[in-house]
Amino acid sequence: MRAPRKKRRFRLLLRRRGAIILITATLILTLTVSIAMVYVRFALNEYRAVSVTGLREKSLQLAQSGLETGTLLLTRIPIDSLYEFGIFTFAPTIPLGGGMVTLSLSEESGKLNLNRLVRMFEDQTDEKHLEYFQRLSVALGIPADLWHAVVDYIDENNTPMPRGAERADYERLIPPRRIKNGRMQAIEELLFIPGFDARLLYDDLRSQDRIKNTSTAGLGDLEKASLTPADYILANNITTYLVYNADTSTDLININSAPYHVILALSEFMTPLAARKIVTERIKRNGRFKSIDELATIPELQISTSGTSTLYKEIVFRITKDNQIYKIVADASIDSQTAQVMGILDPNAKRLVFYSE
Repeated sequence: MRAPRKKRRFRLLLRRRGAIILITATLILTLTVSIAMVYVRFALNEYRAVSVTGLREKSLQLAQSGLETGTLLLTRIPIDSLYEFGIFTFAPTIPLGGGMVTLSLSEESGKLNLNRLVRMFEDQTDEKHLEYFQRLSVALGIPADLWHAVVDYIDENNTPMPRGAERADYERLIPPRRIKNGRMQAIEELLFIPGFDARLLYDDLRSQDRIKNTSTAGLGDLEKASLTPADYILANNITTYLVYNADTSTDLININSAPYHVILALSEFMTPLAARKIVTERIKRNGRFKSIDELATIPELQISTSGTSTLYKEIVFRITKDNQIYKIVADASIDSQTAQVMGILDPNAKRLVFYSE
């Protein structure tokens, strides 16, 4: 009787050991598979990250190639030809390197330059340019004394303008800010200055009632193109980029790229009709006056101002037909990744004086 019992116990022991071995093997296999899955997921995430980084870097390189293309166009091809081809009007999209690059070219010297508000070497307000900005403000319906704070932000002295703000005023802000007392690098710096905000800088400054009541039904295509909603955005009328050279013409406004409201700001005698006529005549000439004398043929500029002077004679010494600085923006996309680079080109030096990405 003892022998069969021993056999049964031995068999039970074998079964228990087999079950333990089976459970242990299953646990080890499960753990191994779990660890393997973790490594696989980690590897896949790394692969995705590397792929996204690679695409992002490739899109950035494509955008930089677009910037170089824009530089070559502006330095190797006559500007009149670029205008005739419509390069400045319609941003060309170029297939490149498996992606797409959109190239936008524009002239900056037709805008009012914030840095011209102060004659830096004399540390004095430039009254002529301050008047330009004040007339621009009136045309856009914003306070004309906003620019006092901009003058104080740029100049190095500590004497505030009537509606300005100096170091002590910035230190009292919550949170406190630092005044620059130097040239501005970008129009976004206006957001640091009391009185300015993103809405004022980037929104259509017309009231909703004014927008609704703005009718273009009786206007021709040229007249409609001479004044668009983009003209009512402050950021589209101002700039900060300067070319540093001895040429005094850099102080002039480029009539070939000046927006409607900047033209309106050139003189207190400038009328909306005259400003719009300048833009429409410019459009008729493929967007460019080849000679300032062409403006003399516009009847609306022959109105008397003071004495024997006319509006044309008054503005002719404030404008130029030649550009001093170009803005190149290249947007690139490849798969789901996008990149944008921007450069400011000095056409005389044939080099970029500013770059951002």
